[in-house]
Amino acid sequence: METKPLHPLLRSYSYNSPTRLVFGTGSLERLRDELRLYAPSKVALIAGGSVSKAPAYKKALEILPAEAVLEFKGVPPEPNEGALATLTEEICREGADLIIGLGGGSSMDMAKLASLIAGNRKSPLPSFRGEPIAKRGPPVITIPTIAGTGSEVTPISVITERGVKLALNHPFLYPALSIIDPLLSLSAPPSATASAGIDALNHAVESLMSLESNPITASLAFEAINLADDCLERAFANGEDLEARNGLALASAMAGMAFSNTGLCITHGIAYTYAVRLGLPHGTSVALAEPYVIEFNAPAMPGKIEVIAAGLGVDTEGLSAREAGEAVALRYLEIMGTLGLPMSLEDLGLGEGDLEPLVDDFLKNQSRFMARNPRRPSRKELLDLYRTMLEGY
Repeated sequence: METKPLHPLLRSYSYNSPTRLVFGTGSLERLRDELRLYAPSKVALIAGGSVSKAPAYKKALEILPAEAVLEFKGVPPEPNEGALATLTEEICREGADLIIGLGGGSSMDMAKLASLIAGNRKSPLPSFRGEPIAKRGPPVITIPTIAGTGSEVTPISVITERGVKLALNHPFLYPALSIIDPLLSLSAPPSATASAGIDALNHAVESLMSLESNPITASLAFEAINLADDCLERAFANGEDLEARNGLALASAMAGMAFSNTGLCITHGIAYTYAVRLGLPHGTSVALAEPYVIEFNAPAMPGKIEVIAAGLGVDTEGLSAREAGEAVALRYLEIMGTLGLPMSLEDLGLGEGDLEPLVDDFLKNQSRFMARNPRRPSRKELLDLYRTMLEGY
């Protein structure tokens, strides 16, 4: 019998997901019991300004020992080197033996970096450029208040330096515990639900597309796509739909467990070239590129495009891989339309004259994302892809 080259069952691969999950409605109450396991002498509670005014933050403070809490409430939506410097100064001065990140992806990313700061007594910024990390820091507990980023379970932190997105991926960044309580997301406004929620779908789709996808991650990614397809538009339309909030929270965690092992594709790199410049929320910027990248990659992944289509409820019977890619892209755009997200670069106010600089930025600063993409684009193909994104469907 003839075998398929590079079939997943014939390859070797690794899978790692050491973060322990406490999941479900009302699970924030479990924080009290979990603290007894760590018996911390000082806890750093890290959140953004808006989340620090929310009921979830107040509840966490009630559970934590008041005399042993260091509050850091200055996490911006897109942390930069300045925010990291402020965090470094405070953690080095005050110390902490347990870190809690409460909020969205930025707060959880900064909590993971705070652990490195506490363990190494210096800024982790040089590690974004390749400097080794000497010591593991204190344990991190992540508590997401909105579903989508996956940061609650990943060993990744992202910051912006001089307008360029930088990512640090290291085993020491894995949270020890994530408490995922969908009740905390009920108060999230529709715009935040849309941008964060579609990020879970982005992560799952890119994990499946990745050349590093394997049977374990593919199973997680497929279920995340299926859950996001069922729950994202519902949660957007009715923020108090607790079943939809549960499904979206689970999709976020499962997608995070998938892509932290497989890496991401060129969609993220493309989004980084305009997201910082235009001040776009992360999920929104990536979603804009995703349908066009799906269509571009489809001919190079005929089996995977069928799986993605199935997760999104798209019937591709009798279609070629290219045609299936178009059908999936249209479903993606349908979801984006429901969520009120921009669907072309023109929607962002960009024009033809912006495309060459965007391509140059990608090739200079984000080309690492090509390593796992199933189709490696030439410069001309990248320019054509950006042009398609400019014009839209």
